[in-house]
Amino acid sequence: MSTIQANELKFKTFDYLKVNETTVKIPAIFTQDFSLPSDKFVEINEFKDDEYGVSKEALEINEEFGNYYRYLNSKDNNKEIVRLETDDLHTELFDTIDIVTEKGESQSIIIDYASKGHKDKFRNSIIRILGHENSKTNVFIIQREGEESTVLESILVHAEEGANIFVNQYEVGSSKLISNYKANLIGEASHAEVNSIYFGYNDHEIDLIYNIIHKGKQSTSNIIINGALKDNARKVFKSNLDFLEGSTGSVGNEEEFCMLLDSTVKSISVPLLLCHEDDVLGNHAASAGRIDENILFYIMSRGFSMAEAEKLIIESKFASAIDELEDEKLKEEIWNRVLVYSGKDLHE
Repeated sequence: MSTIQANELKFKTFDYLKVNETTVKIPAIFTQDFSLPSDKFVEINEFKDDEYGVSKEALEINEEFGNYYRYLNSKDNNKEIVRLETDDLHTELFDTIDIVTEKGESQSIIIDYASKGHKDKFRNSIIRILGHENSKTNVFIIQREGEESTVLESILVHAEEGANIFVNQYEVGSSKLISNYKANLIGEASHAEVNSIYFGYNDHEIDLIYNIIHKGKQSTSNIIINGALKDNARKVFKSNLDFLEGSTGSVGNEEEFCMLLDSTVKSISVPLLLCHEDDVLGNHAASAGRIDENILFYIMSRGFSMAEAEKLIIESKFASAIDELEDEKLKEEIWNRVLVYSGKDLHE
């Protein structure tokens, strides 16, 4: 077993905060076929020479040991569900999924990661999204693996002129999750949007980083992350809005809200704003705290129990992201995991 440093901050803060990077233990890796066949690899020039992902080492793992590849192009199919499940026979998944939406077209992709069995699992995923001129792309990434799983997710977005790329993440499983999202807003009036949730319980470790690079004029970004932590879970959220020279008229927003369901959890947020252009607007917002007692009292005064009141508040925070998912069965799977592991049965 080896270790790598992942999700390193571009500009370091105090070491004692332990947020500059996170250490990930990588299990022994061996050549292993996955249970599904791969597409023929397609070289995409827009992704070449870009620095992105959880770490350089994580990308190299997939280059050498990759066992699953998909190429999804809007001209072939504008809607698809990709289901990937590790099990005790296929314990390692090194997948790369390239999503390309052609000029003026739209595409909607659901990627559903799950696991079964009791053996330790390791997944290292690379998801790359290219939106050509005036295209619209929706990508839904569902992570509902079990306690035995360690997950690395590297997400790269490349938006050309007028392209709109929407990513929803549902991070509701695995004992250790490292997720890295980078958006390059290259073209004028390009747009990247993230509306995601995370839920940590037991001894889960969650490390999230979002890097938004505004390059095109009047480009816009909107990142909304809602999370909840219970038991001894730990979360680090890092975000960076970077307005490059020439991105005049651009607007970027990043918001993260974390509900602390127990006093034993730990939540850290590290926002960063970089600006090389004068006519831009960047907004950061981050908050973490226990559920407001006044809100609880108000709901309980309407005849609800404490558990029911907490359930309603959790649902209200997560609903906007989950409601956008275009599959009713997967919606219920996510709600079940969130509400059951928070101690509240969906069907109570």
